[in-house]
Amino acid sequence: MLTSMILSSLIGLASVAPVELASCEPSKPITVSSNNDDSTAVGASALHVRFSDATTKPISRVIFTLDDGATVNDVGTFSPGVVIDHNRRLATTEVTSCSVSAVTFADGTAWDAK
Repeated sequence: MLTSMILSSLIGLASVAPVELASCEPSKPITVSSNNDDSTAVGASALHVRFSDATTKPISRVIFTLDDGATVNDVGTFSPGVVIDHNRRLATTEVTSCSVSAVTFADGTAWDAK
């Protein structure tokens, strides 16, 4: 009985994302109208993410899965407890949300939401 309780606790901890996602906000290009009522998109769609490493080990990659199934990688050295505030270019304008789907730590170990 004790063994199954410990195992359940470890499984529960393993499924918790090592990244705290504070915000994930897609934005669309700005549309500018000219005098002849034509409109032009200026810029590109982007994903603004704000997150922090909630572990004691540095992270080297975070993969965000968008609600349309696409993924966005953020690569760098993300130290524990430091807030990361990045914009990543998007190929689509239909995205409304994202989640953290995978993390690679600087030591090569990995976490996957699956």
